[in-house]
Amino acid sequence: MAFRVIIQRREEDDEPRYPRDDVLQLARITLEMLQRCEDEELIRPRPLAGGGEGYSEQDIFHLARIRRLQQDLGLNMAGVEVVLHMRRQMLQLQEQMAEVQAEMRRQEAKWLRELQEMRRRTAIQGQWR
Repeated sequence: MAFRVIIQRREEDDEPRYPRDDVLQLARITLEMLQRCEDEELIRPRPLAGGGEGYSEQDIFHLARIRRLQQDLGLNMAGVEVVLHMRRQMLQLQEQMAEVQAEMRRQEAKWLRELQEMRRRTAIQGQWR
């Protein structure tokens, strides 16, 4: 019997829990690259519960994305910043579009209910004539 593991991301996933040495291995980056990302304010360490500074899973994914942009596309840090900024804007626009679509679905459902009510009233009025 096979079991499927479903992992849900939670808000707590943004909590720092990985020290610097682990992050370097997980994101497959060098210490110099991490320091440069911090200097460019592309990422920032936060205090760990047990002391020291750490990074979250999201930070690790972010660092890995920066590494891929540099290695795969040959972008410098300025180019990486532009791509990341554009990505953030695209994600915000997608969220806004999803909100607009949800509102449109709510309005459509409301109008359909009103239309059904008008048809019902018209049918009732037609029977009395």
